[in-house]
Amino acid sequence: MKPFLLALALGAAAPTPASAFAAAPVAAPVADTDVQRLVALLAPDEAVTRLAGKAFDTGMDRQIAANPERKAAYAADPAMRQAVGGQLRAQFASALVAALPSLRAEIEGILRTALTPAEVTDMLAFFGSPTGQKVRAEAYERMGSAPGQSPQEMQQAAIAAVMAKMTAEDYPALMAFAGSTASQKMGTVNPRISAASQAWADRLIAANLPKLKALEDKLAADYRARKGGK
Repeated sequence: MKPFLLALALGAAAPTPASAFAAAPVAAPVADTDVQRLVALLAPDEAVTRLAGKAFDTGMDRQIAANPERKAAYAADPAMRQAVGGQLRAQFASALVAALPSLRAEIEGILRTALTPAEVTDMLAFFGSPTGQKVRAEAYERMGSAPGQSPQEMQQAAIAAVMAKMTAEDYPALMAFAGSTASQKMGTVNPRISAASQAWADRLIAANLPKLKALEDKLAADYRARKGGK
């Protein structure tokens, strides 16, 4: 459950230490609509749901591996694993989407207190640009391909992959953003978002795990009953 770390701002590419900007005052309140637009760019529903689904699949595989009885049952009947897992995945995705506004509200609060209106504008401009879209897409692809990686490993892999795909047309926007205070501040903002996201994910899992385990038992029993009745 680490798809919400938002290690997307290429903070490692910024030449100035982020700590130099940590105490910069916010000149004026940031418009809620601008922050909400930024959060929507960084954590779109479709990408978050897709990544959460991949994380769920990984978690379920681990749970099955740790349960010899369930592991043997699914190994003997892969169709049951697919049927049960698919319904559990859908249930989990539904719970995640329902809870996503609360995570976004936390991220909005962090960004509102950390960034100036000009920095929010800079981030909106970059992540909404063709180059920024490449960065976002590659970052989510990296996170989705290895959900067990640490935030630092995800960020490093994303940066390496993005840089390998950059064209001459991308470099002006990339370098302009990398040298901005908005990018540099992400060195202090990302850990706050990471901590809030992890706490949110932990609460989501704690609230839903007992229900998912009970549902898995019921779905497996229903599957066996249907199969036995044929």
